[in-house]
Amino acid sequence: MHPTLFRFHGLELHSYGLLLAIAFLVGIQLFLKRGHDRGLPEDKLSTLSLILLVLSIVGGRGLYVLTHWSDYARDPLGVFRIWEGGLMLYGGYFLAILGGILYVRRVGLPVWRVGDAAAPSMALGIGLGRIGCFLNGCCFGLPSHAPWAVKFPPGSYSNFVFPSEPLHPAQLYLAAAGAGLFLLLLRLDRKPHFDGWLFWTYIALDAGLRFVIDFTRYYDATSYMGKIGPLAFNVNQVFSGVLILVSLFMLRRLKHAPPATEPGAPEASGSAPARLEHAKSPAGQDPTA
Repeated sequence: MHPTLFRFHGLELHSYGLLLAIAFLVGIQLFLKRGHDRGLPEDKLSTLSLILLVLSIVGGRGLYVLTHWSDYARDPLGVFRIWEGGLMLYGGYFLAILGGILYVRRVGLPVWRVGDAAAPSMALGIGLGRIGCFLNGCCFGLPSHAPWAVKFPPGSYSNFVFPSEPLHPAQLYLAAAGAGLFLLLLRLDRKPHFDGWLFWTYIALDAGLRFVIDFTRYYDATSYMGKIGPLAFNVNQVFSGVLILVSLFMLRRLKHAPPATEPGAPEASGSAPARLEHAKSPAGQDPTA
C-alpha cells in the first residue's frame, strides 16, 4: 500500500491519481487508434474522449459522495480531492455512456461502432485504475485465509475495519478481470460482428465478473440491499444485474437491426449482398487490416 508515492516541497504524487491518469491516457490513445481503423474521424473521437473523461469522473465521484454524504458533510471541500480515492464505477459508467451517446448522435457518428472501438479501452482503463485502488488501500476485500490474502498497514482504513486480518485483494481481482477482458475483447474483435456486439458483450461480461467479485469485497452496512440465504447483495451487484439484462436485450435487438450507414453515405439498399458485406466489415474495411 503506497497512497503517496513521494513528496516534493509540499507537493504530493498520489498513486491513485497517477494510475487514474495513466488509465485515461492509455485508454484514449487505444480508442483513437481503433476508431481510425474503423474509419471514424479522429477530431470527433478526441472531443468525445474528453467528454467521457469528465463525465466518468463527475458521475463516479457524484454517486460516491451521494452514498457517503456523512463523510463530507463537515468537509465539503473533500468532495474535490478525488486523488484520495472515492469513485463509484457505475456512476461514471452511466453518466459517461449517456453523455457519449448524446454527443455521438449529435455529430452523426454510428453510435455502436464507436462503442465497439471504445470497449477494449474501457476494460484496460478499469484494470489499471484498480491497481491504483490497491496502492491507495481503498475498495478492499473481506477477511480471507487464502494464501494470497493481504494485510494492510496500521493506520489504513482497512486495518481499522479489520485489525491485522488478512483480506481478499479484491482490487487485484478486479484489475485481473479488466486485463483479462481487454485481451479477450481484442481476440473476439478479430472476427466479424454487427455494430454494438463487442461493446455490449464487454458490458455483460464486466458486470458478471463484478457481480461475482463483489462477494469478496467489503461494503458498509448501508450498501446492502437484501439477502438470499447466506448471500448478501449490495447496491453495485443490483446495478450489475441490471446491466447484464440490458446487455442481453441490446445484443438481441442489435442483431436484428438494419446495418448502420456510414456518415454521409447513401442509404443501404437492404439487399443480401449489402448486408453480407456489412457483416464482413463493420467499418467498410478489411477486418484483418
